Amino acid sequence: MALPTPRQPRGVRAARPNPRDCRLELHAERLIEEHELIPRDAPLLVGVSGGPDSVALLDFLVARRERTGAPAEIVVGHVNHGLRGAESDGDQAFVQEMAALLGARCLTARVDPGARGESVEESARKLRYGALRLMAADSGAARVAVAHTSDDQAETVLLRLIRGAGLLGLGGMRPLRKLSDLELVRPLLTTTREQVMDYVKRRNLAFRTDSSNQTTDPRLNFVRLEVLPRIQRMNPSIRETLLREASMFREADAHLAAEAGRALAGVVLARDDGKIELDAEGLLLYPKLLRKYVLRFALQELNGDALDLSTAHIDALHALLTSQPGRSADIPMGIQARRDRGAVVLSKRKREPKRAEQRSNT
Repeated sequence: MALPTPRQPRGVRAARPNPRDCRLELHAERLIEEHELIPRDAPLLVGVSGGPDSVALLDFLVARRERTGAPAEIVVGHVNHGLRGAESDGDQAFVQEMAALLGARCLTARVDPGARGESVEESARKLRYGALRLMAADSGAARVAVAHTSDDQAETVLLRLIRGAGLLGLGGMRPLRKLSDLELVRPLLTTTREQVMDYVKRRNLAFRTDSSNQTTDPRLNFVRLEVLPRIQRMNPSIRETLLREASMFREADAHLAAEAGRALAGVVLARDDGKIELDAEGLLLYPKLLRKYVLRFALQELNGDALDLSTAHIDALHALLTSQPGRSADIPMGIQARRDRGAVVLSKRKREPKRAEQRSNT
């Protein structure tokens, strides 16, 4: 049975959210204002999959733009992973039609997550952000808005706790995050899925439903469908608990990050294109936890994004500080670390550029 045709949002000149209201509008507006998420004088690219979260985000931002004048333009971006065959193509057509009804430009990209020699979910994530980066450049967008909710936040924190991600990872997703040369904003990060569904119902918005009822990441599916429901039997407020703990982790991380930034400046022996040399003996003068933060900062400087590193990766790098010269360790994201005399050398492997997606503008 065909899905209903997306309808043009009603009442886009909506009034400012009522402070006593606990609906999506209030949570999103508060987060946007607190972190200044929406650019005023530049376009904003909105990642839209066709699901209820991203449809609600797009509708809200269009209504907000009519009310506030920001951003300068809303551009819709859709990445077709092709993982569900005709359904994936249907998602793309749906998003294109919705954008047309809203009078917004729509940029699309088709990627192949199964062609990179790594897990499908990791490949899909990298290709998706790579495609969004290209779309942002094409549209002149200053930032990219994605529709992660507070439920996604709780699941992410728990998954990282299971995997072992350190304070940085346990702080969860940030409302504003720089990912290499791409700035991501998450206006719905304090909004629940229940509030999203209430919003799409009130606004009479059509959306697409994944027939598999799953994400592309089996680990996240396990946490969402198996682990969290079991934990809720002991603690019905586990999602709120995870969000509260994540907030405290972010505070601790911010303090240590500030200290590590100052320490890094004092232990860098040399910097070159794709290479950083660190004073091993100088690093050993700092407390162990701070040393690990300094190493993470150095990796982030090389790669632009170090969030996907686990505690085990940082521990392997930290072990080189007391290793014999010649020892090495391979770090994800194409970075190799080796112990030289008096130094730990971090090098970024250079790869030939590959065209991973095909773009079309509509």
